Amino acid sequence: MKTKHYVIIGLCLFALIAALSNPGTEKHKEEVKLKMNVFLEKQMNEKNTNQNDEWSKAGNTMGNVFAKSMINMMVDNMVSSSNYVLFSTTNVTFEGKTKTIGIGILGNIFLSGKIDEAMNQEK
Repeated sequence: MKTKHYVIIGLCLFALIAALSNPGTEKHKEEVKLKMNVFLEKQMNEKNTNQNDEWSKAGNTMGNVFAKSMINMMVDNMVSSSNYVLFSTTNVTFEGKTKTIGIGILGNIFLSGKIDEAMNQEK
């Protein structure tokens, strides 16, 4: 066989693997939830380092639980994905506008660095 045949077989094999391992909508949502929850934990730890009494800790825990449930509801309603067979995109719809914030390929989700910039801007 010629080199050209090996290249074609390799590309077909890659396309098959990419199509079979393309992540679904739930995986996209879970990745966004994970990123948002990590950001929330970081923010809560920065703000509550000097509170030592039990009421503050209890309030912090309740606030954390409430915030995580809000994040889960928000992500479930706002995040979707588009499947393009070989890869998929993570989309967020806010105020009627849809933006792509990530890409999923070979079973992995890669979210844009602009998400971190936007979250850090809100401080």
